[in-house]
Amino acid sequence: MRSKEKDKELLEVLCTHSLRVTSPRVEILQILRANHNPLTISEIHSKIKSKGTDLATVYRTINSFLKFNIVNEVDFKDEFKRYELIFDRHHHHHVVCKVCKKVENVDFCVGNNIEKDLKKRGYKNISHSLEFFGICQDCAE
Repeated sequence: MRSKEKDKELLEVLCTHSLRVTSPRVEILQILRANHNPLTISEIHSKIKSKGTDLATVYRTINSFLKFNIVNEVDFKDEFKRYELIFDRHHHHHVVCKVCKKVENVDFCVGNNIEKDLKKRGYKNISHSLEFFGICQDCAE
């Protein structure tokens, strides 16, 4: 997909959720799209090129994106929450190396079957979070 098409898609995401199109919102979406691993608020802030976007703006923007299910919050059991786009990616989980902290996507999900069972029981708006932790091959050697 070309850059202009991708930018148009980002604008459509904001408009679909009745969010004003602002430079910080668009830039944060672009940053999240360009990175394949989840990012912390400070990592997102450090990648913002336009001056004048403070850390509080990044927090507020991410919170609004969470509210509208544009981003997903990921917890690697350290002191930071991380965020990644939902709308343009398939559902996946992560494996994190306990030594070097490398993150890799895990493209299968056992939770989907559990969610289907819970829906049959009448539960609504079900979500789940599942992350794996281990020692990568490089660190094990």
